[in-house]
Amino acid sequence: MESMKADEVKLDQDLWLIQIKEGLQFQGEQEEEMDICLSVFGVPSELLSVKPEAYIPQCVSIGPYHHWRSQLLEMERNKMAAAQRFEKTITGKFEDVVEEVKKYDWQIRNCYHKYLDYKKETLAWLMAMDASFVLDCLQFQVQQADQASLQAVSHVKYLGRVLDPAGRSAIHNTIMRDLMMLENQLPLFLLQKLLEMELGSHNKAEERLCNLVTIACKQWSPFMLKMRDSSRLPIKQRGHILEVIYYSIVPAPGMEDSISKKNEDGNVTLADSTYLTGALQALWKALSSIQIGVVELVSELSERVLNERTVQLVTALSKNLVSVLETLSIKRRDETDEEKDEERGFSSAETPPTRDELAIPSVSELYSAGVKILPTEGDLTTIRFDPTTATLHLPRVRLDCNTEVVLRNLVAFEASAAPGALIFTRYTDFMNGIIDTDEDVGLLRKSGIIYNHLADDGKVASLWNGLGKCVKLTKVKHLDQVIADVNKHYHKRWRVAVKKNISKYIFGSWKLLTVLAALILLLLSCFEAFCSVYECKQWWSNASLL
Repeated sequence: MESMKADEVKLDQDLWLIQIKEGLQFQGEQEEEMDICLSVFGVPSELLSVKPEAYIPQCVSIGPYHHWRSQLLEMERNKMAAAQRFEKTITGKFEDVVEEVKKYDWQIRNCYHKYLDYKKETLAWLMAMDASFVLDCLQFQVQQADQASLQAVSHVKYLGRVLDPAGRSAIHNTIMRDLMMLENQLPLFLLQKLLEMELGSHNKAEERLCNLVTIACKQWSPFMLKMRDSSRLPIKQRGHILEVIYYSIVPAPGMEDSISKKNEDGNVTLADSTYLTGALQALWKALSSIQIGVVELVSELSERVLNERTVQLVTALSKNLVSVLETLSIKRRDETDEEKDEERGFSSAETPPTRDELAIPSVSELYSAGVKILPTEGDLTTIRFDPTTATLHLPRVRLDCNTEVVLRNLVAFEASAAPGALIFTRYTDFMNGIIDTDEDVGLLRKSGIIYNHLADDGKVASLWNGLGKCVKLTKVKHLDQVIADVNKHYHKRWRVAVKKNISKYIFGSWKLLTVLAALILLLLSCFEAFCSVYECKQWWSNASLL
């Protein structure tokens, strides 16, 4: 409560009033001139609490969210150097850049989810310097591949003091991670405005920014995609670099519904044979009908031929068996009712998927069942299962020390901004499902699905198993169908079928075991009664002498 009051005291009421008046004026006069929408969100608290260092910048702040954090102020001198270098590329002073940024004050504020308690002058200087620094970093990424060009550009030499061309230094990796965080994003339209001042042309600036962002996405994205010209997304449709990466991986809203469904394999195997299933169900029903009669018969015979102590034991056992059988019968009826409800369509597509719906065999289990896994060079729409060749197709992923931060912030962006199903989050859960151990990672690495630049395969398994656990999943038609096809093919294999049926109908069936126990008890009781009348000991002694 005290912290809330402290925040209220810090809020400048006069500044708030000025911003409200200017905002109302902007909404009435200039809103139609630029289509700027909310794109920079705060990370959901349920994700932030799991691993804060993956969402809070550790070295450099970009934008207003973390600007005043004391541990990040050291990088301000690098931002000032970037501003000085940018000043040399334009006709005028850097103050002219700030004045140009001021014109878009309300558009900038509209991009951020949180209220920005900044004066117009302060916000303009902050955004102008950060934009200069981001453009420097993007230019550095472009020139990384060309060492000759990298050494020829003097201002990139200076930036090379904090950024390593080989990407091996700790400060380089920290900066790259910070630039990919959701709360550290900068509106792309602002970068374009600065490039317009440098190049003097709107079209040239847009083309230059497209090239910079495309190359940066190719290097920063964990997915090894072919960045064709068609994949260069229009700047006006994307708010920031993280959003560009997201939509290069995830299909646009509505596209997942248009993905064609694959034909299902119609071969009959041991697992789905109607004869086997019918025989097992008939045996189950027969045993269920005789279970009570067997127990009552045991009790009746015991009362006639056994002593009092044995009768008490058999009676108590019979009561326990009946109780267990009744419980199992009720549970079986409940499961049957749930299956009928699902068949009737009572399971809504809007409800979150259950753990059973997410279940999928691990990579090692799939390999043992004859399933091949091959890489694709596309986005998540290329994930598919071909039942005719028993092949699962997955996109290639490059994993290094920065990948976890990128993946986690993509999940955070989707949780905050996705208009429909959480496709990327469901993909991370899919990968979590097929990766259980180091062996699974090793098989994916040998298949060309995972390019591991981490210390060992165990770190990769831990990475995937820790993603998306705090986000509510939604049903994704395409991925759900792939999981269903894989499970169907896997459970058709005769080894899997035998193991499943033995587990379900024998070891997993207390009903069958209790009936067998009752039959054995009946035979022993009859044998004991017989021996009490005909003196079996004498017969056994004579047989042993022979």
